[in-house]
Amino acid sequence: MIKGTPVSEGYAIGKVLKLEDYLIDTSKKTITDIDLEIQKFDEAIEKTKEQLSNLYQLAEKKFGIETAKIFEAHLLITEDPEIKGAVHKKIKNESVNLSYALKTVVSGFIDLFQALDDEYLRERASDLMDVFNRILKNAFDIKIIDLAAINEKVILIAHDLTPSETAQIDPKYVLGFATETGGKTSHSAIIARLLGVPAVVGAKDIMKLLKNGQEIILDGILGEIIDDYDDEIKSLYIKKEKAYALANKALEKMIGIQSETKDGHQITLAGNIGSSKDLNHILDNDADGIGLYRTEFLYLDHQTFPTEEEQFEEYKRVLEKMNPKPVVIRTLDIGGDKNLPYLKMPSEMNPFLGKRAIRLSLDEKELFKTQLRALIRASVYGNLKIMFPMIATLSEFLEAKSMVLSIQKELDSKNIKYKAFELGIMIEIPSAALMADSLAKHVDFFSIGTNDLIQYTMAADRMNESVGYLYQPFNPAILKLIKMVTDAAKKHNVWTSVCGEMGGDLNAGPILIGLGVTELSMTPTQVLKMRKVISTMNHSDLQQIALNVLELESEEQVLLELKKSIHI
Repeated sequence: MIKGTPVSEGYAIGKVLKLEDYLIDTSKKTITDIDLEIQKFDEAIEKTKEQLSNLYQLAEKKFGIETAKIFEAHLLITEDPEIKGAVHKKIKNESVNLSYALKTVVSGFIDLFQALDDEYLRERASDLMDVFNRILKNAFDIKIIDLAAINEKVILIAHDLTPSETAQIDPKYVLGFATETGGKTSHSAIIARLLGVPAVVGAKDIMKLLKNGQEIILDGILGEIIDDYDDEIKSLYIKKEKAYALANKALEKMIGIQSETKDGHQITLAGNIGSSKDLNHILDNDADGIGLYRTEFLYLDHQTFPTEEEQFEEYKRVLEKMNPKPVVIRTLDIGGDKNLPYLKMPSEMNPFLGKRAIRLSLDEKELFKTQLRALIRASVYGNLKIMFPMIATLSEFLEAKSMVLSIQKELDSKNIKYKAFELGIMIEIPSAALMADSLAKHVDFFSIGTNDLIQYTMAADRMNESVGYLYQPFNPAILKLIKMVTDAAKKHNVWTSVCGEMGGDLNAGPILIGLGVTELSMTPTQVLKMRKVISTMNHSDLQQIALNVLELESEEQVLLELKKSIHI
């Protein structure tokens, strides 16, 4: 048995599919058999064409013609005579290896495209890079696993999964996954919960210990990967799997029910998403709206900056589908553990404390303006609320707001319509919580990002396992900061949400309501569970419990009190 950290509940029994990454040597080498090198290159091109044709058909069937056009563009690149001719010429004239020739030629085209003023041609640089990587792997007979193309039931095993890789997972075939790295708040963990598949992270050496095709049991409740078991243990887990599925099925009776406490206090239970592809999870789980749309995944899924039109169309899809329910869209939150390979940023000693989120947006003003224009233009299609991440001072919010007002004037001058929308901020930094009374005079809402608020309050990197014991959501210091924010919000008639992991925690939700939070935003699969939990409790009781725990001295004491007071 291999131990890890459970990050998404559930059970899975299935065969291992390992996602192995290979570093291909693209350094310059002199070769003697030029014809063989060209033949290897040409064969890799043909193999790539076949794969892309299959992917085109698959994408058209699963996602529609618009998504399939991505692979159509990739096919056109493989058939480009200029690129193919340039690689042939370099191999012949310089007697160099194909990996070096291909890298040099493609790098030249990418630099050329990125320097052009034409937005469409600049976008082709990212397609070219994708095709380059595929051809290179095919030339060296490295198996390519397209996650979207998996058509048999497997459990994914990897050193790590990027957010864009995790977003490709089809829960129909991927029963769950386990990685060697990551924590409860890593982005692959968040997406696993969104998809409703069990996941375990921080399982050391699983890439060495497990074999492809080997059957394993993945326990997303205890965080265990069982690789050696008998029929009795397997039978036990089959029963657990069925019981878990039945319990989830029973939650369907909560669909259509008002989200409120036993004594009629209404609370908004919203869902967190990473793209419009996640909307079905929101709708299937009857969320009261979207409390956090993480726009960074739109950027992470690209190899160059998404254009204003691409962003506009994406935001429009989400707003239209949810209308009239509220949609809180967070502006770009890049930095720390999320970086864009195409955005050149200086190396920082402490990236979590560096130029990230709103700091990056206010520094890269054209990048920020592009996103704001797309958001404001999309406002006519639904109930939009724009949220700025990682606000530390009032001046940061006012500067961001002034850019919004400037763009509104620009759109007015062009007779481009937009609708009224709210502007809010994430409370993730202790300074913002401490200044909540001042900030509340200027914003329409607060959204408390508990993952980072805990990290910054406790001065403990949430991705660092050695200080994991300091990730204490129920520490009185955290609860007091939250109460400070809700008190300021109530005083100035603005609403408060919690959109971090605490928002979907069935133990934390009731106490947050008692502290004065008016909205909980969570992984969509938690919405019906939370609705059921709060429907059994009185708001007046939760307020008293909240006051009691604020007087305690440690997280341990708070958890003991909640165990006695809240019976879940």
